[in-house]
Amino acid sequence: MNLAKALTPADDRRHRLAADPLERESLIFLTFLPEEDLGVIAYTWVDGTHAAGAMGLVFGRDNERFGQFHVEGQPVPADADFDDWTVGPMTVRHGAPHQEAQVNFEFDGVALDYRFRATTPAFTYHDNRGGCPAWLADNRLEQSGLVTGTLTIGDRVVAFDTTGHRDHSWGRRDWTAIHQYRWVNVQAGPDIAINFLHGSALDQNLVLGYVDRDGEQSPVTSASVNIERDREYFSYTSAEFVLVDELGRTTEITAEGRSALAVWPAGGLESHDAGGYCTVAGRRGLIHIEEGWHPEFVDRRRVMMAESFESEEERAVLAVNRDVGSVGATAKA
Repeated sequence: MNLAKALTPADDRRHRLAADPLERESLIFLTFLPEEDLGVIAYTWVDGTHAAGAMGLVFGRDNERFGQFHVEGQPVPADADFDDWTVGPMTVRHGAPHQEAQVNFEFDGVALDYRFRATTPAFTYHDNRGGCPAWLADNRLEQSGLVTGTLTIGDRVVAFDTTGHRDHSWGRRDWTAIHQYRWVNVQAGPDIAINFLHGSALDQNLVLGYVDRDGEQSPVTSASVNIERDREYFSYTSAEFVLVDELGRTTEITAEGRSALAVWPAGGLESHDAGGYCTVAGRRGLIHIEEGWHPEFVDRRRVMMAESFESEEERAVLAVNRDVGSVGATAKA
């Protein structure tokens, strides 16, 4: 662990940011309800000029939207803090530091009452070898927990008592650095919890996160990935992960099928958030797989997966695939 970056209770609250275009602080809260074919994302952020935003997504299978809102550029007081934070229709209240949080929103007949209670110590990516990349954040904490509450969609009221995940990041945020990433969160009751970020950025391969099981939390040191995707949404239909942590433990995760999927823009990337049931270390659990790519990559891969090349768009992608060494717009005079 990088002791200079060790968390304090104050890190559960708002941080002082520079008035820099790339400075931002954000909170995200997640849960998936496979038995209901539902997923929920609640996200809020603020920059160094005290301009805040919030986004809520309630979604079902195959990018079906039950509710969505997005607000940004909302001025908040300099002393407003996460113990009582309201932006647009969303309110967040952090309780005991690194232990409790509550999230509420209501818009267009959709309402969330979400209460988070930590089952793991808050983990920061500075606990991984090499620390938290400077483009990702000054620091970023990840935490798994039990979540309870209700989700209301019109006349449908879904009570939940399950597991979920939250993230809190602050500092410099430069998503243009990313080539491709996947951010995965897994829980099996209160006893097994996993978070890892795997991908590439600025020509570096990333493996960050933790395995928390058998009463011990340990940083991830390696991850192997095998994912099958559909062509329509380019999102997982099955996934296998093998993680090794600093304690030398190997943890296997398998997921067959997804119960909810949302595709949305994030920092110039196309984010695919999907989740459902999984098996982790031999136990049934829940998995959330968020993956991001440049939209052009997704479009091209979907065409190449079809291998039909009948439409004008498909033939254009095939032409790009065949193009080697032509003199075009990128050539220098």
